[in-house]
Amino acid sequence: MTLRLARSGLLRARRSPLGTGLARFAGVTLASAVVGSVIVLLGGGSPVGVADGLIQGSVGNTSALVSSLGQATPLVFAALSFAVAFHAGVFNAGGQGQFLMGAFATAVVGFEPPFAGLSAPVHLLLVLVAGALAGAVWSAPAILLKMWRGTDEILTSLMLSYIAVNLNDWLVLDKFRAAAIQPGTNAQTTVLSPSASFPLLVQGSSLTFMAIIAVVACIAAMIYYRFSTAGFETRLVGANPRFAVASGIFSTRKMIMAMLASGAIAGLGGSAVVGGFFHADITPFNTSVGFNGILASLLVNNVPLLIPFASVFFGALQQGGLGLQILSGQSQYIADTLTAVIIIFAALRRQPHRLQAVWSRLGSRRPGGLEPPASPRGDASPDTAAAEEVQA
Repeated sequence: MTLRLARSGLLRARRSPLGTGLARFAGVTLASAVVGSVIVLLGGGSPVGVADGLIQGSVGNTSALVSSLGQATPLVFAALSFAVAFHAGVFNAGGQGQFLMGAFATAVVGFEPPFAGLSAPVHLLLVLVAGALAGAVWSAPAILLKMWRGTDEILTSLMLSYIAVNLNDWLVLDKFRAAAIQPGTNAQTTVLSPSASFPLLVQGSSLTFMAIIAVVACIAAMIYYRFSTAGFETRLVGANPRFAVASGIFSTRKMIMAMLASGAIAGLGGSAVVGGFFHADITPFNTSVGFNGILASLLVNNVPLLIPFASVFFGALQQGGLGLQILSGQSQYIADTLTAVIIIFAALRRQPHRLQAVWSRLGSRRPGGLEPPASPRGDASPDTAAAEEVQA
């Protein structure tokens, strides 16, 4: 009886997105810790010392903890941005570009003379709207080209990110350079006006009210996908567009709206960086938050409710790496190495399906064919499997 109950609970956990995401997060983290320890040992270091240094540098005191949460805030937006598009079957690889355009729009609206004299609530709301709109606009070409011309959105959104980097450099270096900044390769816009300054949750830190907005957005996304008809239809489109169309769902519209929402959320991540860290748009904008957001989302199987935890994990890892060398005498690049190991394990997703696809292709090119390995889903058809996955 006990064994039957345990097996039933395990099956429910496997069917639950939350349980699957937690299991994936724990498994990847544990595997990465083991491999990372081996790498540290091979380099002559101490895994215990590295772990202690990372913990002390990230959550060892109140200041370190607040800094870690501040680092995690824009990452939550970037990860949620990827998850929102992914649930609709769109791979948004251009979160970094949308992030940059959101940062630029936030900085411009936050200091330009036409917006001077506004009350703080109105100006702050306008700043956030500008960041979201800029991110959404920058995401539009990729999804429209996919719908109209069948272009791969991964390639177009990624290329748009490189365009955004150069466009941001040109705008900040030339058109919107702060008057007090001398000509050169490094520049920034004028600092945000007081009415557009982001309220701080902890004085003297980079932790702003955007942390609360990020968590609320993740909760809202989870409710939308799990308890609304529109959210169910969006997930069905992402699982199998043909089955969704056969069910009477306008999949094209769902994909476009998901991509625009994804870009808007990424733009808000840019707003969080400008309002919490730089208080202006800068060049060069040396941050990879947009790309790290993809990793944070994949780490928890794109479950919105778990994204804040994955983001805090990475924020703590980045913050801990900064003080690792000071506190433990270990190289700060160990944190980057651990991040790389996590990327490798996070990329190992649904390998049996990919193996089956490769095996089928090989079999179709050989006389007599080959028998493909059994599908993890048994004999269920792709459409039925997709429907069952969405129902879970």
